[in-house]
Amino acid sequence: MMRPLRDRKPAAKAKPPPFPSTLTPLRAILDDDGDAQPGSMVNVIGVLKDCRAPVATHGSDWKCTLTIFDLSIEDEPAGVELVIFRPEAQMPEVGAGDVVVVLSAKVQRFKSNPKSLITSKITTICVYKAATIPVYPASAQVALLRPKQGESHKLLKEEHHHYVSYLYNVIDKYDVPDEAEYQQRVKVSLNVKDKFSLLKDVTDGKFYDLIGQVAKDPYTDEMGRITLYLSDYTENDFFFHYTWEGVRDLASAARPADAYPEDNNPEVAQQHPWVGPYGKRTIQISCYDAHADFIREAGVSAGIWLSLRNVQVKFGRNGAHLEGFLREERNASARKVNVEILDIAAPHPSVTNVKVDPRLKEAVRRWRDYSREKKTQIIAVKAAQEAGAKRKFATAGSSDEVLLDGQPLSKKLRAKERRKLRRAELEKKAAEEQEKAARGLNELVTCEAHPKPVSTLASILEPVMYETMIDGQPVKIPLPFTNTKYNARVRVVDFHPYNLEDFACARKWTEFDILSDNDHDDDDDESDEDSLNSTVDASDDEDHDKGRTWEWRFALLLEDASTSSSPATVAAMDKDKAQKRDRDSKTRARLWVTIDNTEAQCLTGLDAVNLRRDPHTLATLRERMFTLWGNLEELKAAKARAAVKEREERGEGEGEDGDSTGNGRITKKHKGKKAATVVQLENLKPPLEDSDGEQQQQQQKNEREEELSNKPFSCCLKQYGVRVSEDYDGLSKTDGPAGGWVRVFGMFGTKICV
Repeated sequence: MMRPLRDRKPAAKAKPPPFPSTLTPLRAILDDDGDAQPGSMVNVIGVLKDCRAPVATHGSDWKCTLTIFDLSIEDEPAGVELVIFRPEAQMPEVGAGDVVVVLSAKVQRFKSNPKSLITSKITTICVYKAATIPVYPASAQVALLRPKQGESHKLLKEEHHHYVSYLYNVIDKYDVPDEAEYQQRVKVSLNVKDKFSLLKDVTDGKFYDLIGQVAKDPYTDEMGRITLYLSDYTENDFFFHYTWEGVRDLASAARPADAYPEDNNPEVAQQHPWVGPYGKRTIQISCYDAHADFIREAGVSAGIWLSLRNVQVKFGRNGAHLEGFLREERNASARKVNVEILDIAAPHPSVTNVKVDPRLKEAVRRWRDYSREKKTQIIAVKAAQEAGAKRKFATAGSSDEVLLDGQPLSKKLRAKERRKLRRAELEKKAAEEQEKAARGLNELVTCEAHPKPVSTLASILEPVMYETMIDGQPVKIPLPFTNTKYNARVRVVDFHPYNLEDFACARKWTEFDILSDNDHDDDDDESDEDSLNSTVDASDDEDHDKGRTWEWRFALLLEDASTSSSPATVAAMDKDKAQKRDRDSKTRARLWVTIDNTEAQCLTGLDAVNLRRDPHTLATLRERMFTLWGNLEELKAAKARAAVKEREERGEGEGEDGDSTGNGRITKKHKGKKAATVVQLENLKPPLEDSDGEQQQQQQKNEREEELSNKPFSCCLKQYGVRVSEDYDGLSKTDGPAGGWVRVFGMFGTKICV
């Protein structure tokens, strides 16, 4: 129980002093519409009622929090917090009931909590010891402690000393603890522990900090309490089981009527539909007082991510399911809010001072994985329903362990064996470097270690046959694609899009962009083709970047540069004959490879931006790609200029408006014949399946490759399949196993060293 520090002294029969004009009442800070708004500097006075002992921070300063109150808020349990950041030696020495005068403190609002004060380098904290403050109207200057290093009491005047004496003797100190209880609170404040937990690990009778997504619009009952549904996409066997057929049905049996009473109201269920995960992944949390007010005023709805602090978890009224309760904390401000709205928008790559909580990122990753699994299951359920299947669709979780790099070692290697392995690794690396030099490979392009041998592009393009039995007869069926990875030695002979400015494209922002391993979903409202080509015309619009993010997306045409000859044989061959053989296009297979955002970041070491507005990044990209493909870009530009000049000489381009830059790229101001010529040269849609369209481009490649000068390099390739729509190049999507699937190749794990 809170007790007064000592009996209140009756003030002498003297006129109360005026409130110092240089000070600000604490009421002006607590009120949202008060004069002291966040960012303003104020001087305040108050009686100390609570203190959290100094603790070390990640920097050189320590952190201490004082709670003070004055006559303007003495009838309220709330106080104003003063957050102090200073070296430990400069922390104020305070006790229960001391009067504190704070000069040049900054008003702040941290997260969703009430306004508070925070110190700066110019802040001065003056402490009057409670035990030595005399009875008013005597001056309290005798109780003023000496200033800490770097502080000065020169700004204090006699009016401040008299008001300190008056304040201490007339204010109600019922909320001020006695010395023993105060010291106990300070000691407890040092016992700071991380109470964060995943929902799958919460148990009965404990308090937790949670991060999760709101699964259903909050519901307010007649008492003002808010019922919140939160999920972090982990499962707990003691949670209520939400099924896909409806939130009010259990998977195997009817639930108790009072398990979740608000769901028994059909009108409420219709107004607040369930949008969260199914299964036992969601906890119901009842929020009271300031927490409920904040959720209501902030307009928290389904889909928003929240951070909740100090949530009590226990079994509900039915004793069958765990529930959460978020109430006012003891010994804390009644206005303190333990609810924070989290922003999952990915910061721009140029912003380095914004860090996303890794616990939030893991929760978003689980959400993404669940969404993909749910989508697959719904498609399977609908397919089963269309086929007339009547059985229920059951979810089976995968708990198989996958060994990525073979079986784990059973015991530690001895030091001699480790040295032997290290030497072997160094020798292998040296041999690879020698082989690169002997084969004339580009030393500035490297790729990740891959256990498979080097494959030729011709062997990669060969279809894979699947052997099966039909009517008792063996039949070979060509597979549309296989998920395979390769090592290859290649050289770049073409690229797409035509202009480097279009290597980065814009797309709509999604909630999963904060994940480093997130891939753009192909079935979004904006298709890949539209995103790829939208940069040609729309990226110059300033409004185009709003609500969008930029990512790399381009393709390279690779030509096989591998040889069956040994390095010694190649070195001994006549140089002219070797070059002629390597450029013999009739014996060199080619294929297009796509470079997605993640692999392009690895390849170039750059983050995607609007290249039409960032000339520095564009110049850096051009320099690094020159390392990869040599003078290829110059040859393409020269051919474009020659084509335009030829049309002008024939008189076909007269009267058309266009602009040609010095490097041969065309800026289309108006659509005309000259622009149409460049569009044809750009070849805006390279063949999605790389074996198709090779012969169509063979003639123009033969013309260019005689002057092409670049080195082959080692890279890692992968083959996968993409399902295309019915109108894609006339390909029809069928229900057969191969219908609508197209083989695609991509590059991964390759880097240009700079």
